[in-house]
Amino acid sequence: MIDLHCHILPGLDDGADSWETALEMGRMAAEAGTVTVAATCHYLHPSSRLTSFGTDFEWAYREKKERLQAFFEKMKIGLTLTAGAEIFAGEDFLSRMGREPLPTLNGTRCLLVETPPDAPAFFIYRLLDRLLEMDYLPLLAHPERYLCAQRMPAHLYEWYRMGAMLQVNKGSVYGAFGSAAQRTADAILRHRLAAVAASDAHSAVRRTPRMDSLYQLLAEKYGPACPELLLRENPRRILEGRRVIW
Repeated sequence: MIDLHCHILPGLDDGADSWETALEMGRMAAEAGTVTVAATCHYLHPSSRLTSFGTDFEWAYREKKERLQAFFEKMKIGLTLTAGAEIFAGEDFLSRMGREPLPTLNGTRCLLVETPPDAPAFFIYRLLDRLLEMDYLPLLAHPERYLCAQRMPAHLYEWYRMGAMLQVNKGSVYGAFGSAAQRTADAILRHRLAAVAASDAHSAVRRTPRMDSLYQLLAEKYGPACPELLLRENPRRILEGRRVIW
């Protein structure tokens, strides 16, 4: 499996709180059958140390990513880290767009992007429209948690029609973010609007990177093709810069 949303690098955001935690998260992911993880630390988020994409970001991020990969190899943990970030699109994000490049997944045109959970629908439409105009491929992180989508799930279909990809969180499928998020995640999956499912892991205790049980649940509830597409084929295609299969 490939996990495109995981806060595994320590000391950059509210994810792994130590190198020991990061190593345990890596071990858990590998044992559960994950072979590649995108180290998507928060970017421009209030919890993040990374506030601009430039020399400071690249140095801090690259140093931790390479160091953790070396630890994995030393400890014989069969997990490959690839580059990425979860970009937080707050109120001032639209005015900043175009001033600087944005960190993408594995150097492709795909951006993992989130908005505040209470962002109005019109803001998300404008955000996706601008990103698509700039030739990015937006992968919208956990849209089932956005209040506007919970209140009016038709927005999800419109975002999909615009060309955005939807990424569902493991925790949402299990109800960890409340019944509304769980219902909305179910709607995304039942109507085959999801491109990717991911752990959005933050620790080795809660919100962990294990995805073997998620694979089984998706297969049982939505058919065997579902986890193959959302946890293997489509994440691989995204990292290779190819279009996903719907």
